[in-house]
Amino acid sequence: MKIRCDFVTNSSSTSFVLTAKEDIIDANLNHFKKTDKIGLVQLLTFVKDELKKTGHTTKINDEEYYFTVKKFNIGKSVFLDDSINPDEISRTDFSELSDDEMWDLINWIVVKGQSQDLYGVGATQTTDPKCDCEEDARDL
Repeated sequence: MKIRCDFVTNSSSTSFVLTAKEDIIDANLNHFKKTDKIGLVQLLTFVKDELKKTGHTTKINDEEYYFTVKKFNIGKSVFLDDSINPDEISRTDFSELSDDEMWDLINWIVVKGQSQDLYGVGATQTTDPKCDCEEDARDL
């Protein structure tokens, strides 16, 4: 897997509300552990832990949900190597990835829809995309 970390022009970012429902994540974690889908277990555990630690809770129809607002790149600044088969994500060990790389992977899966769903996790765009190159130009 390759995650680009160098400077890229014409990349954009926008904010998303990420939501998760703990009982759905827990049910999927149990299933994925039994079926040796370590990648999905690691990703769902990471999202659940991060939302519980830094997110908020809300109730909708008496059901509790975790949520947070997260800024994700939506341009070319984050990608996975084209040779990666999205179907292999579920069985890939991500234990060596940093938190930022995990968020990049979650962005790639949840926001960009490039792989299997992370069941129990959703994303809704909240702002118009902003081009990073415009922000960089203002800093000059």
